[in-house]
Amino acid sequence: MTFSTKTAASQGSTLTPPDQTLTGEEMVARAEALIPLLRERAARADETRSVEADTFRRMQEAGLFHVFRPKRYGGLELSEYHHAIIAMTLAKGCASTAWVFSILNGHSRSLLAYSEEVQDELWAENSFATCAGNITVNPKATAERVDGGYLLTGDWGFCSGSDFSEWLFFTAAAGPDGDGHRFLLPRSEARLIDDWHPTGMRGTGSRRYAVERVFVPDRRVVRTKDMANLAEENRRLHPSFDSMVASTPDGHFPYASVALGAALGAIEHFARTVPNSTRVRDFSGVASSLADQDYVATEFASAVSTAEAAASVLVARSRAAEDRGRRRVRASAAERSAERLANAHVARSAVEAVQRIYFLIGTRANHPSHPVSLAKRDIEVIATHQTVNWRESSVGYLSSIVDTFVAAQKAEASALAPE
Repeated sequence: MTFSTKTAASQGSTLTPPDQTLTGEEMVARAEALIPLLRERAARADETRSVEADTFRRMQEAGLFHVFRPKRYGGLELSEYHHAIIAMTLAKGCASTAWVFSILNGHSRSLLAYSEEVQDELWAENSFATCAGNITVNPKATAERVDGGYLLTGDWGFCSGSDFSEWLFFTAAAGPDGDGHRFLLPRSEARLIDDWHPTGMRGTGSRRYAVERVFVPDRRVVRTKDMANLAEENRRLHPSFDSMVASTPDGHFPYASVALGAALGAIEHFARTVPNSTRVRDFSGVASSLADQDYVATEFASAVSTAEAAASVLVARSRAAEDRGRRRVRASAAERSAERLANAHVARSAVEAVQRIYFLIGTRANHPSHPVSLAKRDIEVIATHQTVNWRESSVGYLSSIVDTFVAAQKAEASALAPE
């Protein structure tokens, strides 16, 4: 299958930025209004490995890609909490669509580390421009220093949301110390490699892109380790944007939110259909109503309880991040590790909940277009992402606990030491 990409500009867009008085709750309501459409198109997105152009446009019209956009460029400047809840809401209809929403918004915020000149280049004439890419350093890529910038060569996979983005960024080692640098360039300067054939999250368009000695000017190159400080310095450009500087490693809340939203969507599907659902008990052909079975009730209740408990964790953690943003306080190392563990817990809970629903339905759920099959495959793929990996997050969390304890012991010993 030959895949082609489109942007708002190439579709002759006449889009208007959203009303900047829209609240987070109103944006959640707009996401809820899209759920029926996303449910209707979820199987198609899975089959074609892309969100439909019309779906993307409707999301643009709803203002969803302005969630983390500065008001200076027509944005809404919402918080981590609302970003997470919108992603969770959209995922009830289609996890791939929700992922595209979350990734592109997260990248918009990370681009605020670039200079005012670059931000103007991105959004001054096109408030709807988005950027996809890959934040992981490709050790095989090369960035040759030349007058005024770099010649970048390499390829990067997992460029989620790239089907419709005008811009891409790639990460490669550069500079005298070989530190990771983020290179920003127009998508037209990169070559598409259509290698996205996963078992789940197929509609995200997380395809690979390659560049061969593409010139990237210095203004569009930022050292990764400097990005948070640069964004902090750029607060002067966007003084009302509380969440401008990410208080968590970029993306964890939405990643976990998408998984949980997909699980909630599967639960809702089961609740809608169980009154008329039966299951053959054995080879005699006798069928039993699922709603009349005790084991169905207990498994369904377990799935609901697991998902609701995870939602409580997600809300509490994202609200705490929202509060830190309001106070302009960056998350500590201990807070970051605790949030990463919490998000891994949410993703793992989503896996547990959807698997319970999947096995209640039986063989019918094996059809790739079945809503629960889609949700199960999507959630399982999300749960493999490094940012919500349970084992890695657990190790990091314990390490932070130990570091905190050791630091407290040293401080206590120092206070008690004779002068």
